[in-house]
Amino acid sequence: MTPNHAAGSPAGTLQATPAATGAQAKRTSKAGNASSTGANVRVNDLVDAVLVVSVRAFQDRIDHIRAEMARFGIEFEWVFDFDPDTITPEILERTFAPSDMRLPHQSAVLKHIATWRICVERNYRRVLVFEDDVVLAANFPQVLAQAMAEADALRTPYLVYLGCGHNRYAVDAANSPTMLVTGGPLPAAEAIVIDRESAMMRLAWLKRNRVTRPPDWLLREVDAELGIPHYWLREPVVEQGSMNGKFASVLDDKRRGRGRLYAWLRFRWDRLRHRAVGGRTVPTDSQ
Repeated sequence: MTPNHAAGSPAGTLQATPAATGAQAKRTSKAGNASSTGANVRVNDLVDAVLVVSVRAFQDRIDHIRAEMARFGIEFEWVFDFDPDTITPEILERTFAPSDMRLPHQSAVLKHIATWRICVERNYRRVLVFEDDVVLAANFPQVLAQAMAEADALRTPYLVYLGCGHNRYAVDAANSPTMLVTGGPLPAAEAIVIDRESAMMRLAWLKRNRVTRPPDWLLREVDAELGIPHYWLREPVVEQGSMNGKFASVLDDKRRGRGRLYAWLRFRWDRLRHRAVGGRTVPTDSQ
């Protein structure tokens, strides 16, 4: 990232698109009361909004998200702003410094920035952000409820990572007495909970700097600079469809070239090797 000498931010007021079901994310905050961990946990009672980053042309992923959210009765909003074919040169100039990022990567960055803006402008306490290839575990609501109950006791700012990324896991996470495991930069950005303070800090950073990194690297580096801690889960409850073979990767040419069958096999082998046997872990703050 480089200092941003251009005034302004990537966009003005973002207009997110409600889910096709017609359900709007609740505007009243219930994020301060996440004590329920029973079988009937409602995800929308744990966060102020559920935002799904996608592209209007990705019909297969849109259909997948609609079905995935319906499985758990999750009310959500699409973030369709900043599709690649709608981004103006002016937005690119004031947001990005020269780098090897292509337009699809820049689009993904702008969409994630849009979620920060939604959190701040609507005065939400925290929001759950999904990318459009997430696959949720059957116990997703229950694990999220426990994680958010623990997050209620945290000092803000914070970011909670819900996935397993490239089959990376926090060291000794399985033995943690708490659901939240402190430390270790997130390996991907497919499923995260961000709070308002962290969103405000990132938006302030953008006024001073321009971006040269894709969303996951941006969050890793900016949050480290700003002192925003990342928390992992003792029990990850989200897989990334472009990693586990469900979808072809949109952003990774190498992964796309290897094909979905290779991704399916590699993901499951890595999960066994790294989760069950050990390895490919990230350090925690306690180490």
